[in-house]
Amino acid sequence: MGTHQEVELLLARVGMGDRAAFKALYGLTAGVLLATAARVLQDRHAAEDVVQEVFAHLWHKASETTAPSTRTLAWLCVVTRNRAVDHLRKRPTEVSIHGQADDGEEIVHDAASEQPGVFEQLSFEQDQQRLQRCLGQLDPEPRQAVLLAYVEGLTHVELAGRLQRPLGTIKAWTRRSLMALKLCMGSIA
Repeated sequence: MGTHQEVELLLARVGMGDRAAFKALYGLTAGVLLATAARVLQDRHAAEDVVQEVFAHLWHKASETTAPSTRTLAWLCVVTRNRAVDHLRKRPTEVSIHGQADDGEEIVHDAASEQPGVFEQLSFEQDQQRLQRCLGQLDPEPRQAVLLAYVEGLTHVELAGRLQRPLGTIKAWTRRSLMALKLCMGSIA
């Protein structure tokens, strides 16, 4: 995995139409993005489609896209996760809660082929540790709201129902918590 600065520089070059930079960015990040999408979708082929869409969007819109100045890879993972959640919401229910297809056939998830390499894993683990420290600084209920939104993909309305809090409170919690996390992650980086 390249450094944060390398990924950020490659993304900027992609915005200028640099095909070599696009290829290099893909090589550095596709494995992590595929793993991100696969965790949400539990379907490698659908995850590959999501990653393809993310990269197609980056190629066509990179000059208009503004990644945060810190943690570009984390931003790409969030974009990929959000697109995967969108796919999950759009597709008909194909998988039951027990991990079987509607026809009763067991779904086999090939996690081994989605594992990032040693450097990717180290970078991811460092980001995870930073994120855990920053999440620890949030109050318990807002932290739970943020985690449910990003891990389970719940909307504000779904969060309000699950946490039995007013919609305005949920929106305020998530907005303030995300701002606090952005500041914390930026100061640690």
